Amino acid sequence: MPQTSMAEELGAEAGPKLHSCLPCRQRKVKCDRHTPCSNCLRAGKDCSFVPPVRGKRKKTKIPKEGLHAKLRRYEELLRSYGADIEPSEAGADDSDLDAGSQLDVEMAEDTKSERRVKIDSVAPEEKFVTKDGSSRYFDSAPWSNLGDEPNHPEEGGIADSADESWVSESDLFIGTPELTSLMLSVPDLASLHPPIQTLTKLWKIYIDRADPLMKLLHVPTFWTSLTNARQHPHQVSKSLQALIFAFYLITISSLEDEECQSLLGGPKTSIFAKYKRAARKALMNAGFLHTSSPTTLRAYALFIMALRSSHRSDAIFALSGVAVRLARKMGLHRDGSALGLSPFETEMRRRLWWHIFLVDLRLADVLGTKPSSDLFSSDIKRPLNVSDEDLDPDMVEFPPERNGITSIIICLMRCDIIESVRKLAMPFTDDVRLEILTSSDITLAQKDRMINELEDLLERKYLRYCDPTNSLHHFASIIARSSICQMKLFAHNPRRFANHGIKIPESERDLIFANATKMLEYVSLVKGNPIFDKFKWQIGTSKLWNSILYVLIEARKRRTGLEVDRLWHLIGEVLSKFPQMFAERTAPVYATIGKWTLEVWDEYLAATKAEGIPEPPTPEFINAIRWCRRPAGHLSKVEGPAESGPTLPDSNNYNNIQFMEQDEDHLPGFDALASYDFSDLLSFETNSNEWERWDAAQLLL
Repeated sequence: MPQTSMAEELGAEAGPKLHSCLPCRQRKVKCDRHTPCSNCLRAGKDCSFVPPVRGKRKKTKIPKEGLHAKLRRYEELLRSYGADIEPSEAGADDSDLDAGSQLDVEMAEDTKSERRVKIDSVAPEEKFVTKDGSSRYFDSAPWSNLGDEPNHPEEGGIADSADESWVSESDLFIGTPELTSLMLSVPDLASLHPPIQTLTKLWKIYIDRADPLMKLLHVPTFWTSLTNARQHPHQVSKSLQALIFAFYLITISSLEDEECQSLLGGPKTSIFAKYKRAARKALMNAGFLHTSSPTTLRAYALFIMALRSSHRSDAIFALSGVAVRLARKMGLHRDGSALGLSPFETEMRRRLWWHIFLVDLRLADVLGTKPSSDLFSSDIKRPLNVSDEDLDPDMVEFPPERNGITSIIICLMRCDIIESVRKLAMPFTDDVRLEILTSSDITLAQKDRMINELEDLLERKYLRYCDPTNSLHHFASIIARSSICQMKLFAHNPRRFANHGIKIPESERDLIFANATKMLEYVSLVKGNPIFDKFKWQIGTSKLWNSILYVLIEARKRRTGLEVDRLWHLIGEVLSKFPQMFAERTAPVYATIGKWTLEVWDEYLAATKAEGIPEPPTPEFINAIRWCRRPAGHLSKVEGPAESGPTLPDSNNYNNIQFMEQDEDHLPGFDALASYDFSDLLSFETNSNEWERWDAAQLLL
């Protein structure tokens, strides 16, 4: 019988126990191990001896990673970023390396999964091939070791080869079921080059309106190529021809109707349609769907930008995805300096990649979806802050960057914004939309710190050099400052209080109201200043709708006061820039904002009356909205809202507003306000579902 059991059976006369009694163990006092023990006798407690339970054995620690194994792991990580690392000394202890090899693998896998970013490593299988102005990049595949010629048996050549490639690819052009018949109606492309006088004017317009918004062309060299192509149209390469007609198309898209009539002898709608068909045909001739030519991809990128003002964002987003895939196939996501390319070609590839990156990111933000993950497996550097005159195809070194503002400022500022958001979102860097600022995984202090640092960076690098008399400088400063306001609105978004039963602090209300009001002021400034008219063909409205929602909520909350009085005048200035607000049939966002505006205005009048304040005159924009939102079936012989009340001084004239008629096809599934009939404006503060419905309504624009 075990010794412990025998001692317990014999009792006190058998001698002291082998362990302390249970009460002494619980009290953590010394036990004399007699039965009963002296402590229990004095305390009058039952003395029981229960053998202690043995604790669980501790897990064996993972062997410590050896010094050489750690060094080797660090070298591999540096190589994955393109660094040229000397091999470790041969005297390394092999046993030490072997001991840490398995741990290296595990830690590397953990690092990859945590960062969720994969940078293509410089592996022996990697290959970059250039030929006849085209380029192909291979990550890793057995085909990359078969020489410089094509590769997979199912793949065509590296250079554009098929003379009639557009015939076989015409049915693949997205969103153009009528493409074949359109192609037959396109005249010879050589006949569409405008006269030299007109070409010179179009060139100046492009430099002034389009080039600063998309630094895709090297101005000096492209102008030389353009004039030569006009003189010898049948000797132009197909990729250059595609680029030239994309240039024509995007320049035409930036024209006003009167300008188009004067320069090209026809209305903008028909001229744009003709050159769109020509640009399509030129892209098809260049085989853009299988191209390896950066020139053809540059033409396709210009083509996409030209369509933004005439096509839905979701269709452009699909076309943008094609550009991303083509860019990766050409190796544009790898910096040219690591691929042995010349400084000029490296810089132009950087500009093209970043343009594609920014367009895809912008469209993803509009549609409320993540951008392509292909954008983030890149080691390419940002473009240099230099003018086109600083770049030359024959240069052997990169030019020094300039201090201040150059024609590439808008692209560089957007790169700075992306990098700031990317650092904030680390390690989850596969989504750098501003919407990441609404994430609850990032503290508000971190968000505010990043925004303040970015604001200081933009001020030091660009804004202090702005000349307000220069339209580009002024426009860039508005983009920078409105972006900061938008980021603050995302970070302090009032929707984070919904469904939590928490009252929004007054400090948060003041911050939201101040920044939303600034956003409306920037919109009014850009839309109302003639010096910005040349950029309006690429100005969206995504920064507007949430800002109007915020100020209407605050106007309803504050009711009266000087701030509210000024706000109503500002709302009228902004809404007057959007005729859709005053259409009888319009998109859900316009209809909903009109409905809210009327409700808040009526409450504003009631509040002023209750406080004994003289009733303000009704602005004409309120009368205009009330006219187009009159009850269905209400037949009035009044021809417009002009006679329905007095007007404010300096108010906008709505008498000449022509109510827009829209096809039902433009509003799929929209019946009056239908599911977008928000019952109460203040319900946004308590119900997160209202925010989701509001986001969905904006997608129908």
